[in-house]
Amino acid sequence: MHRITPALRDYAWGTTDDIPRLLGIDPTGGPVAEAWWGGHRDAPSLANVGGDLIGLDSLIAADRDSWLGTDAASRWDGRLPFLLKVLAIARPLSIQVHPDLEQARAGFERERTRDSDAPRDFHDAWHKPEMVVALTPMTVLAGVRPIDDLRADLDALGTAGAARLAAALSGDVSDFISLALTGGGDEETLAALAARGRSAPAGSSLRVSADALGEFPGDAGALVALALNVVQLRPGDAAYTGAGVLHSYQSGVGIEVMANSDNVVRAGLTPKHVDVPLLLELASTSPAPVARPQVMQDGPVTTYLTQSDEFALTVVSDGRVEIPAGPRVALVVEGEASISCDDASERLACGQAVVAGHSDGTMRVSGHGMTVIAHLPQSSPRLGAAVS
Repeated sequence: MHRITPALRDYAWGTTDDIPRLLGIDPTGGPVAEAWWGGHRDAPSLANVGGDLIGLDSLIAADRDSWLGTDAASRWDGRLPFLLKVLAIARPLSIQVHPDLEQARAGFERERTRDSDAPRDFHDAWHKPEMVVALTPMTVLAGVRPIDDLRADLDALGTAGAARLAAALSGDVSDFISLALTGGGDEETLAALAARGRSAPAGSSLRVSADALGEFPGDAGALVALALNVVQLRPGDAAYTGAGVLHSYQSGVGIEVMANSDNVVRAGLTPKHVDVPLLLELASTSPAPVARPQVMQDGPVTTYLTQSDEFALTVVSDGRVEIPAGPRVALVVEGEASISCDDASERLACGQAVVAGHSDGTMRVSGHGMTVIAHLPQSSPRLGAAVS
């Protein structure tokens, strides 16, 4: 078991002070959008090994069976299969979709032969399911909303362009998205969305889409946002995004745990590359509600499970828990915690984290406040008990 420090990402959509406050560091005045605890090849955490700082990806690769266990090391090619993040969102992220595993492998292989200057959508051969658990109230767009509700909002815009977009709706939104992103999102219709949305109720699809348009003027991705479910997460609520699900986090602070991949195809609300044909190839465009993880409560211990084999998340609040052997990352989000494995122990303050491997045996966590532990689904927790 080793202490690890996160990699910080300064994406423009981030808040300036939430993550610095968590980590106990001084804000710079610039955005700090994400903190990553994991072995992502582009931004690995640094592990303190006898005073030396070593990239977690390299540390695990050097002794993969010990860190991951033999089966997990083989299955995920010696990579830590999950990545734990804190997201601090001041303005909307891009509307995006992730491939499934077969699509990722095929796309990565196809793009390997491209000119090096061509935009890349597949940066690795892995899929990217993800789950977010809210620490503050969060607004999330996820999955396609009912078609009749979307048509009613388009009719309310009252423009010829909105009428054409409404006519493109059938049982799904594939033709609508294609039209919106290839010229159908005309200036008059976007102006009507901005005006109508300003007077719409807070939290409504019109209001959320108009707010996003205000952050990205002229971006027709706001019309794609209008087609998605608005989900309001309270602290402790969670949403799961699997392959093909169109989604965008709009605001708030949350814990995200995801498969260790960087494959993203975007549909707007971004200055980055948008590939409409590929987006429609990957996206699920039929109406569906947001997916929720299975939540298991045992006193002060809450575990979130999804259909993903790469990750689960356990949260212990003013209590104790044991997490069986496997790769694990534990982060203190509030208060303090004592964390021990078979041959090591650490006392952590807010914002501090450790990583433990399969060979470290059972992880025991006891704390006041909140500690989150990312782990494999088969490493189910036990011994949930309150701490007085």
